[in-house]
Amino acid sequence: MKQRKALFLAVIALLPLVLVSCIGGGQPAGGWSGTTVYDGIVYAGTMDGRVVAINSSTRNLEWSYSTTPVTAPSSGLSCGQTSITAIYGTPVVDRDMVYIGTYSGQVVALNMLARRENSTFPQQRYGEWEWDCPIDNAKSNAIVAGLLVREDAIYVSSSNGRVYSLDKEFGDLNWESKVLDETHRKLWTSPVIQGNTLYVNTYDGHVYALSLETGELLDWSFESEAGFVSSPVIYEDIIFLGSFDRRLCAVTIGSDVPMWKFPQEEPAGNWFWASPVVNEGIVYAGCLDGRLYAIEAETGEKSWEFDTESPIVSSPVLMDNLLIITDESGTVYVFDLSAELEDEAVPLKAISIGASVRGSFCAQDGLAYIRGEDNSIYVVDIDKGEVSWKIPLTAKE
Repeated sequence: MKQRKALFLAVIALLPLVLVSCIGGGQPAGGWSGTTVYDGIVYAGTMDGRVVAINSSTRNLEWSYSTTPVTAPSSGLSCGQTSITAIYGTPVVDRDMVYIGTYSGQVVALNMLARRENSTFPQQRYGEWEWDCPIDNAKSNAIVAGLLVREDAIYVSSSNGRVYSLDKEFGDLNWESKVLDETHRKLWTSPVIQGNTLYVNTYDGHVYALSLETGELLDWSFESEAGFVSSPVIYEDIIFLGSFDRRLCAVTIGSDVPMWKFPQEEPAGNWFWASPVVNEGIVYAGCLDGRLYAIEAETGEKSWEFDTESPIVSSPVLMDNLLIITDESGTVYVFDLSAELEDEAVPLKAISIGASVRGSFCAQDGLAYIRGEDNSIYVVDIDKGEVSWKIPLTAKE
């Protein structure tokens, strides 16, 4: 009962974010896709259902790929009408390809080198493919979580409760897992890999270990009284993930009891929705209560915290000795990890982009690349403490 209540509250909280994907009639599809930078090109999913590539030097649009309008399934959170497909995951770049999942249940693979040579060629071409996630018992096949790419395979969490492994080159199905969440049938978190094992957490409070080769369940699993809300992160055989009891949970692989939960006494003011990052034994976790917490990985003791006064929806990013976060209000905070930070930490810099932020972002060579909820890319110069440039992503008529 507690788990069902937690999921109900989660769905209610997510409705303002998810229902924008139900707008029909050629209106924007929404989605909280983030940014990826590779070889001077910024890749992002847009609010109107496209994947775009922006040259970071010229600030020009290199190419744009529009997802195909589909009739969304009528179950789950979808509207059962034809609409532009929303993109919630962040593009993944691997060698010459860009991969992304869509709310319509497609995995799209794009040949980025061919697109640079000719940005106007037809959408389907050698080196590109689309794979449709099977609808299982009329449940939604939406892909909300980001894709995981490793070696020759792509791993996909689907809203039908299964994980899929696809051949990276051709999109053929390698394997599909059994339904991992019989209660809710919603896998909205990305899996993580360590060694030859894939780890997946569920809304009903389980962490499962799957064989990378076959997708079969392995002997170890972990069960919690509260469901898990964030994608897992592994550091030295410890899995860190947020749960619906408003705590960050640390689980040692192979154990059936948590190593620790944070906070230890009263729960936090809200969920740890975004995945944390771990650096030199410290877990940096943003919370929807607006606070950034620095926690000792071994003990679960708090090192310091900082209150942004706005929900932190996206994961922190490390760049050299700097920790960068952005809150939902669009303020970018920079912390110098080489400095002595007190219990109530003070950021090195605070920079506002003037737009709400919910998707993940990336940072490279002194610049942070952020997609705002106004459907624009913002490039923040961390050293100068200012927005270097902005480019709208809205498609021109």
